[in-house]
Amino acid sequence: MSEYKRIDEEQPKEEVKNVAKVRFKADYDITDVLRLWGNWARKNHYLEQRSPSWFNEQPKRYKESCSDDDALLIDSALISLSKTSRQGAEQYEVLKLFYFGQSRTVEEYVASTGMGRKLERLAFDGAVSIISNKDFNKQTKTFIQPLSVVDIAKKMNIDRSKVKLIKEGGENHIVGHLSAITMLTGQRLEILNNIKFI
Repeated sequence: MSEYKRIDEEQPKEEVKNVAKVRFKADYDITDVLRLWGNWARKNHYLEQRSPSWFNEQPKRYKESCSDDDALLIDSALISLSKTSRQGAEQYEVLKLFYFGQSRTVEEYVASTGMGRKLERLAFDGAVSIISNKDFNKQTKTFIQPLSVVDIAKKMNIDRSKVKLIKEGGENHIVGHLSAITMLTGQRLEILNNIKFI
């Protein structure tokens, strides 16, 4: 009797397709993450120019910040965004103005808020902050003021609906960048342990 060998049928090979775009969906609000990063960046700015009372006298929502490690990850995502394209650079600028703010001298800030030049008070959303004489040096110190969507639209001379779209595009890039870091390295932001998930 002859022997038969069974040959498994070959499975058809799956065709590999290149992915044109990937969209990451975050289970957290990226605006909370960027707000905490902006507060961290302003805090460091005030510490570098030796005017910590400017930071300490702000309302609580401007004092909550992320850790240094988280801030460096977010910084890397923002730098990456600024270097992607002209559109990316525009998104970076809008995010920076909205979450970090615009640098102004104390004199410019006092003049823009309608206060007299000799006043040593700055208004932070209704709360009055007293600046110590030691900190009040108009020539060398700068105050960082986050801008609203309307203020950014005026500064960039574009429609506010366009600013919102630019801002959302930038936020989506940051979500993608941070998700990619987590996928590749397993590194995740520490602030996600304390943030409200959606």
